[in-house]
Amino acid sequence: MTTDEYLEKIDSELEFTTVDTHTAGEPTRILVDGFDSSTLEGDSVRAKRELFAQQYDWIRKLLTEEPRGHNDMFGAVTVEPSDVEADLGVFFFDGGGYLDMCGHGTIGVVTAFVELGLLDEKEVINVETPAGLVSTKPKFGEGGVEQVEIQNVKSFVHESIAISTSFSNSPIHVDIVYAGNYFAMIDSKEIDTKISTKNTTALVEHGVEIRDIVNERVDLVHPISGEAGEVSITEIYASRDGPDHSIVVFGDGQIDRSPCGTGTCAKMALLHDSGNLDVGEEYLHASIIGTQFEGKITSVEQRNGTQLITPTVTGSAWIIGKQTLLKQPRDPITSLNMSSK
Repeated sequence: MTTDEYLEKIDSELEFTTVDTHTAGEPTRILVDGFDSSTLEGDSVRAKRELFAQQYDWIRKLLTEEPRGHNDMFGAVTVEPSDVEADLGVFFFDGGGYLDMCGHGTIGVVTAFVELGLLDEKEVINVETPAGLVSTKPKFGEGGVEQVEIQNVKSFVHESIAISTSFSNSPIHVDIVYAGNYFAMIDSKEIDTKISTKNTTALVEHGVEIRDIVNERVDLVHPISGEAGEVSITEIYASRDGPDHSIVVFGDGQIDRSPCGTGTCAKMALLHDSGNLDVGEEYLHASIIGTQFEGKITSVEQRNGTQLITPTVTGSAWIIGKQTLLKQPRDPITSLNMSSK
């Protein structure tokens, strides 16, 4: 089916088959049928993601927004990879748009696809994402996939800045870190707000404002690829007895129930840069609801004057639903949600 032929079907009734997972509490809705991904032309998963965003963004809205989804829904689309080493291609989206890389989503996709027989059980499964190739190592048990370890793209501290905000009487310190996505990293002491589910509204408002201010202030260019970027996620963190914990704010103010895979990698890059995490040292990272990922730095190198870490993060995902979602043209709510198609 050509792109034009598919677009002609928008105003007809359509069915989309999805598999829902959660990884440490954070959902991933994986589109497995109802969309012909061969209509996405391009020489990389990133290029295919960009074409999807241009022509099929209404599918993202349909899968993530109410009444089929909710404000914090997260999704993934699998495509044919372009990298010859990849077993699978995947890109990610949320209620506000698209991300280059997602750790919890990758864990969810690999777990679901192996358990459903859509991927062979292998010691290493390579996944091409818009951020680049990541390798995963599923751990198998009697009930299926028990854990998935991801070796993420190389991560680094980009720079540190001080910014003024509407909620603080003095400038706050922000570290900009890359871990597949660009993060604005802030110690919760800087904003005098404890990381707690009781403070979620304030933390989200602070996180969105910080991200917007940083993007106004800083022009980001990846030191290796030369690609321009912007901060897409704010991570507010705190140290305590036991695992460090954080809240991750993304999209239009969504929060991650998991510790965030790329966010865990970003925090490890920041800790190593400050001399507080060694290569090979286990790092436990907890989410705002207490779920945990295990991280580790496997190697460090210098390139173009930048210290790059190779991080791994390990977590567990579970299939929680298999469903067929309908789009009926007579449905006025669906039509309203897709009005910007």
